[in-house]
Amino acid sequence: MGVVALITRGGDDPAASASGADPVIPAISDADIAAAASQLGPRDQELVNIGRTGVSINRAGGSRPYVALTFDDGPGADTPAVLAALKKAGVPATFFVVGTGVKANPGTLAATVAAGHEVGVHTWNHRDMTTLSAKQQKAEITATAGEILSATGIASRLFRAPYGSVDPSVLAQAEDAKLLSVLWDVDTLDWTQPTADQIVETAVSQARPGSIILMHDSGGDRAATVAAVPRIIAALRAKGYEFATVGDLVISDPPGAADMSSESRTTQQ
Repeated sequence: MGVVALITRGGDDPAASASGADPVIPAISDADIAAAASQLGPRDQELVNIGRTGVSINRAGGSRPYVALTFDDGPGADTPAVLAALKKAGVPATFFVVGTGVKANPGTLAATVAAGHEVGVHTWNHRDMTTLSAKQQKAEITATAGEILSATGIASRLFRAPYGSVDPSVLAQAEDAKLLSVLWDVDTLDWTQPTADQIVETAVSQARPGSIILMHDSGGDRAATVAAVPRIIAALRAKGYEFATVGDLVISDPPGAADMSSESRTTQQ
């Protein structure tokens, strides 16, 4: 299968990343990993099959007027406000969470799942995965997956690399963990601290059927994002769009070769 290599700039707040020293990452046993992997139902298996291609998903196929809202770097102080805005609008979303955030806020993540949202792995400590050894990459992924499982009882099937920074080794580690690598095709650039008006304009003007829209619920002051969420939803609905989690979106509207990439969406720092 052919893929399109899309290299863009944007995606994450450098402030969310750890400083130079290696973080202490909890060890997850092979037995725990196997137990989580064994929880594959038909829907999960379909997502895993999509991820067995050595690529990341940038968007769905575009055959249906649905988009996915995604939020990175939580759970954190602004996550409850994002959840409240989504609940009021009746919209599901996908949250790519950091292991340290889950460890600090397990109740918030449990509430996220209880509200019907989807959760994905965003590594343990938000490091650029392409700078790490394969062993370190595995630890970043499996420890976070284990923390999600502990907090929610749910085995995640999605992965998003910090900064969208992937290479063949990162994608292989995600595949080994039975995770689908998910990037985006609409970056609201909320990590650069724009106004709510700017976030809304970017999301609404760039969205198209099948879009995966990137925002953040932690990693900095997200007040503008919180304010933008209901406006984005209202404006996209006015244009005829509805909303789905990433998993539901790509299963119901499978991505084609043009909707996948084999290279990074690295952040300009």
